[in-house]
Amino acid sequence: MGDTFELNRLEFDILKCLYDGGCTDQYHSMSITELLNANEKLVARMTIYKKLDKLVKAKYVKKGIVDNHADTFYLLDKTIRIFESKEPDISNQQMKNSKCISSDSNSVRDKLIEIANQGLMLKAIALNIGIDVNDLSRFKGGMECLKQSDVEILSEYLNEVYIPQWKTVKREPKKKRSNRHLLFL
Repeated sequence: MGDTFELNRLEFDILKCLYDGGCTDQYHSMSITELLNANEKLVARMTIYKKLDKLVKAKYVKKGIVDNHADTFYLLDKTIRIFESKEPDISNQQMKNSKCISSDSNSVRDKLIEIANQGLMLKAIALNIGIDVNDLSRFKGGMECLKQSDVEILSEYLNEVYIPQWKTVKREPKKKRSNRHLLFL
């Protein structure tokens, strides 16, 4: 992976969550469950696992101590310097607008999964970009069944998609009605 590794939005969100959580050494680290609880944007456990594996290989993150049989992760100095603006490893534009993805298949697939998890139906995406919904579903599942030109069109579309996320509102429990019925004679 080396120096040419480019972060996508989800990877940046994971790093930002670790940074905000003060995960700077093996004893101050987060498990995947803690990441999921700390950031509502992070929803798919397996996707987060794959992204963390990729970030470990790219030397942005390292595994910390095991917490109750779960791996934990923390930021390496290089990544901390990125957030503290001491190292221009990630362009400021990428940090400000982390929603843009490149048109490589894996990044587009990850973004498609993220958007689908937020509620946008594959059928709607397929209709908007002119790709067969079955091919789109296979692509989402990991098959390389789209032409590069279709991947680029999908990438452009996903870069423009914005799905507002509502804050969860806790409702008060409804008052129970009495089961007694009045009988009139």
